[in-house]
Amino acid sequence: MDGLRAIGNDYALLGGKGLRWSTLRWGSQWSIFRCTVYPCPYCRWIFKITWGPFNSLPGTGERACWHCKQVFWDGSNGWPEMSSEDRYSFVLPITIGGYLAAVLVIAGLVVYDLLYFKMPANRVDLSVAIALVLPLLVWFAFRSVQVIRSVRRYNERGKPGAK
Repeated sequence: MDGLRAIGNDYALLGGKGLRWSTLRWGSQWSIFRCTVYPCPYCRWIFKITWGPFNSLPGTGERACWHCKQVFWDGSNGWPEMSSEDRYSFVLPITIGGYLAAVLVIAGLVVYDLLYFKMPANRVDLSVAIALVLPLLVWFAFRSVQVIRSVRRYNERGKPGAK
């Protein structure tokens, strides 16, 4: 690829830098609320914002800017080319990991409550469980389709005559 590479710029609430867990300095406790902005290297038009520090989207890596139409490398790789850290952050990003942890804590509290009071589960418990788990099922189904498409695209790249 002859084009330039997109470089991410990290921003955090109240001027914190990246993921710091120390609360000794002003603003560092807010640095968990951060984002990374990826602009076009030619015209600086923002093409992607991520809430984690990783650029982990599967693809060929070539991207044409919507604004200036220049082709550049956006840092994407095919699923087989991604590191294990990139794969993990693609399948389970920070927000989904937090949501999954909250669902597990709520489920644990409900099971403990049902066992402690020796009450059977009712329809409300079941409907709340479905409402909490359904977004996770949709998320993982969506990501599974993206992984399958990336693997297929990667395998077809090596075949002669493939686009």
